[in-house]
Amino acid sequence: QKGHGVAFGDLRNNGQEDIFEVIGGAYAGDTYQSGLFANPGHENHWITLELQGVQTNRAAFGTRVCVKVQMAEGSRRIYRTVGFGSSFGQNPFRQHIGLGHAKAISDIEITWPTSKLVQHFKGPPLDSFFQVREGDSELHRLKPQQFAYPLYPVMHNAHSR
Repeated sequence: QKGHGVAFGDLRNNGQEDIFEVIGGAYAGDTYQSGLFANPGHENHWITLELQGVQTNRAAFGTRVCVKVQMAEGSRRIYRTVGFGSSFGQNPFRQHIGLGHAKAISDIEITWPTSKLVQHFKGPPLDSFFQVREGDSELHRLKPQQFAYPLYPVMHNAHSR
């Protein structure tokens, strides 16, 4: 079987990125099923930022994010740039940022490409969703609905037996 695209995203809104993969060939008769792989969970921290441009494009393409976290060993910076995707996969525009075993977030710095505005947000809580609007002075907490996938039996390909 052949993969045609893969995307990583927190589909269940629980802070854990799941994986969706399109499987099969280029022909309509290809019978391989696409796969959705649910993340079983972990002990790491995260933050998710939904960026909204005002002067910058609404999807915030090109916006740079730097999250400064406090670790047991000292501070660490984690960088992201809001991008487009590729021809064989796409990830969500919202930025899901893994923070590992961080003790706290000291600062989030967001640099908008059109306005050149640099925003700083001090000490937001770990494991949270926020909307960030270009030019706003504070983060807006989001509480997206979480859900579980229904359980299905594992499908086996007849050729693998």
